[in-house]
Amino acid sequence: MPGAWEIIELQRRRVLLATISPADAKVTKFWARRVAMMQMPPGSAILDPGGMPYHAARNLALKTAYDGGFGYLFFLDDDVIPPADMVLRLIEASRDFIGGLYFRRYPPYDPASGIGVIEKGKEQDERAVRTILPPHNPGDIIPIDFLASGSTLLSRQCIETLLKAFPRPYDWGVDIAAVPDGFGGELPKFSEDFILSYRAKELGFQPWLHTGIICPHIMTGVATNKGLEWLAM
Repeated sequence: MPGAWEIIELQRRRVLLATISPADAKVTKFWARRVAMMQMPPGSAILDPGGMPYHAARNLALKTAYDGGFGYLFFLDDDVIPPADMVLRLIEASRDFIGGLYFRRYPPYDPASGIGVIEKGKEQDERAVRTILPPHNPGDIIPIDFLASGSTLLSRQCIETLLKAFPRPYDWGVDIAAVPDGFGGELPKFSEDFILSYRAKELGFQPWLHTGIICPHIMTGVATNKGLEWLAM
C-alpha cells in the first residue's frame, strides 16, 4: 500500500492535457489516434475548452489545472501531432515552461517559436518576434524568447505565478488599435502564446524549447490548375 508521501507525489505529477481548437474544427484521424496513445502520469485528465477564442480557452485551462491541483498543464493544439511520450519527456527535462519544436505551415516553414528583436519604427521602436532559433545542436534544450503554445508544458509553480500576477495571463495583442494591458499600458502586438511567453519571462520563467521533440504540423491541400495548393486548417 503506498505511503502518504507517495500519494502526494503521484498527485503532484498529474497532468491536465488541454486540447485547443476552433469551435467548428474537425480533427484528423492521425491527431485523434495520437491523443489516444499519449503517455501521461496516473490521474491525468483531458480538457477540451471548445467554442472559445484561443486566449480565453487557454486561460480556462490554466484555471482548471490550478483549481484541480494538477502538477502540470500540457497544451496540445488540434493541428500538432506530438510523440506519444512527449509529456513524460518534457517532465523529465525539469523545466517550468517548455515545449516541443514544430514549424509554420506556410513558406519558408520557419520554426513556430523564436527570439525577440527591437524593430525601428517611424514614431517609436517596437518589440517583434523573429521565428528563428539561436545556434544549437539538434536535440538541445535551448532558451528562447517566444514559445508557441501548440505543444507546451507548464509547471504548477509557473501556473500559480501567472494567475497571481495577471487576471488573464493569455491575451491577444494584435488589433487595429492598441490593446490595453489592464495595468495602464498597452499589450505588445503579439498573439496570445507570445504574450504569455513575454509575461512568463518577466516573472522569471524562462521559455525553453526541446529541439529533440519535433511535432508534425498538419496541413490540408487541394488540387487546382496551379497544381497542389496547401490550405491552413
